[in-house]
Amino acid sequence: MMANTTVFMNDLSCSERLLVWCVRRLSGADGGAGRMPGLALPCFRSDFAAVADAFHMALGRLRAYQNAPMDVAICSATHLTGTENRFLIAAAAAQEGREAEVRRTLRPVFTHHHVLSPFAAAITQLGACMAGAGYWLPRRGHNGGGGGLRWTRPPAAATGMHGVAPALPAAAPQPVGAGCLAALRWHGADMDTAHVMWPGNATVARTTSGP
Repeated sequence: MMANTTVFMNDLSCSERLLVWCVRRLSGADGGAGRMPGLALPCFRSDFAAVADAFHMALGRLRAYQNAPMDVAICSATHLTGTENRFLIAAAAAQEGREAEVRRTLRPVFTHHHVLSPFAAAITQLGACMAGAGYWLPRRGHNGGGGGLRWTRPPAAATGMHGVAPALPAAAPQPVGAGCLAALRWHGADMDTAHVMWPGNATVARTTSGP
């Protein structure tokens, strides 16, 4: 169960803020429902058209099967609604291929299965669209309304026989976008096992340039 904790736009990474902005525009918070945003898009317009169509169909199902409107704020709002928090969690899960978690996260908002399915498909398409353009979302936990990043240290080794701690398997490196480093430090994320994904041209520049 997600706690009702306020999350502000300034607490989010750039990719997360972009996704929230897209959801708000596609949901009709500042205009016609399901229309293509008129400003900069996170990818090619032709690729984003399928996302707009998916949201348009999902909003139509929402009006047909559920009486309550979707709780999405206007684009200039400085804090996220509970529904927008769930969209962030679902989109991050979709980028990692965790389809069951996408539906599980959105089910409390879209209770009717004819509404849940198109919204799960729409947020999955938006997550894939953003990932294809290089906008990867950090995995978010369900505690605190999805406000915290799920970065954890390896568990402390338990003391075994003769006071010797058993060996633990090495922690798998956590892929991190270089552009998110400032935000991760701000949130106090554990960078001990992080594997920073630097852009290719920056890597070449560092390896070819002298000291």
